[in-house]
Amino acid sequence: MTAQEAIALVDGLLQSANKKQKLNDIQSRVFLETWEGHSYQKIADRLLYEHDYIKKVGSHLWRNLSQIIGEKISKQNLQAVLRRYQHCSAGILHASEADSSTQDWGEAIDVSQFYNRQQELETLETWISGNSTRLIGIFGIGGIGKTSLSVKLAQQIQSQFEYVIWRSLQQAPRLDVILSNILPILTNSSAKNNHSIDALMEQLRQKRCLLIFDNLESILQGGNRSGQYQQGYEDYRHLLARIADEPHQSCLILTGREQPGGFAVRSGENLPVRSLQLFGVSPPVCQKIIADKGLKATLLQCQDIVNYFGGNPLALKLAATTIKTLFGGDIHAFLVQGNTVFSHFWDLLDRQFDRLSPLQQKIMYWLAINQEGATPGKLKAEILPKVSGRQLMEALEGLAERSLIEDRRSPDNTASTSLMLQPAIVEYVRERLFQNAEQELMTNKLNLLIA
Repeated sequence: MTAQEAIALVDGLLQSANKKQKLNDIQSRVFLETWEGHSYQKIADRLLYEHDYIKKVGSHLWRNLSQIIGEKISKQNLQAVLRRYQHCSAGILHASEADSSTQDWGEAIDVSQFYNRQQELETLETWISGNSTRLIGIFGIGGIGKTSLSVKLAQQIQSQFEYVIWRSLQQAPRLDVILSNILPILTNSSAKNNHSIDALMEQLRQKRCLLIFDNLESILQGGNRSGQYQQGYEDYRHLLARIADEPHQSCLILTGREQPGGFAVRSGENLPVRSLQLFGVSPPVCQKIIADKGLKATLLQCQDIVNYFGGNPLALKLAATTIKTLFGGDIHAFLVQGNTVFSHFWDLLDRQFDRLSPLQQKIMYWLAINQEGATPGKLKAEILPKVSGRQLMEALEGLAERSLIEDRRSPDNTASTSLMLQPAIVEYVRERLFQNAEQELMTNKLNLLIA
């Protein structure tokens, strides 16, 4: 639907509700500017009016249209609602009726228990509501809450889109399988039509669609360079490039433990591709997670737990379970007994560690032993066998993109930075190093011990 078609539709709706009512000049201009995605301030500047007056004109118009259509209309969801209204041959659909016919949540998880992340939600909503962001990546270490955030976000902004489709890539489906699944939903047809990237792009241009691809790392290779696609999955790179580079009115959200190749160079604050790095939750959120397990913890205790696990929500839930089952709910006793990496969290770190190159694993071992951290220069001087500066920087970039190392500034020298590991990762890497070294001694196949 073009802007002029939308104005004609609105004029028709207003006149059908009240024969004396139609869009006046200022309403028409506000409507057109809003349709193009401009803010009230920008509209006011362009039309030489006060911001408050333009906002009042818009609010009054959206309120009138909401009463006529029977669905709440706002500046953010204007396009989606009018397109859905036009598309519905039966006439006016209420929001609940429209939503059920335009959403497919696939294997999306239940997020009825959702912990905070309000700031992240607001940031993502701001990026999307302007109708100028075509591709968003939510990245972070396993268990940090990427999947939950993507589902919660989609639920909150679903009214801004005609179609919402959430899909997991955990089983590494080929792109042609994904397209053959998604396109019939967007075309409202079960016929075996063209299931190409071209066909998807045409739908993303015609309709306002929200697509979410979860667990992107499942189709990426391990190794020194992060973001490289597995053999047979390179067409995903082509799809993401087209979604990022070509004009359309839809949005694709990716979640993953690392960024795909070509993503970082396209992303930026004033670009249609945006990236959100997800970090751990705060002590008050940790307190809520533990409380939901039936335990009571002070903020100071939660601070200790958060510091050790990097605020990882999955690790916090596992810690609360262990406190309840093995320590009789005594949080103090749990903290006194020392650091522990639980089996499920260990398995999660195992999967991520196994994707690393031998050089990256050596860097992790070195950082785990040398807890004070290190600069890239110090690592280059001490890592054995010697590697080139390019190899080292490539390995470090891959570790940072996988959220496995942190760059912390020295408190006494703000110009100096140290690469470090979170305490729980230190504990995991040390234990793994000791196990591997013991195995080498038993089999007389020395590798780590020589290096």
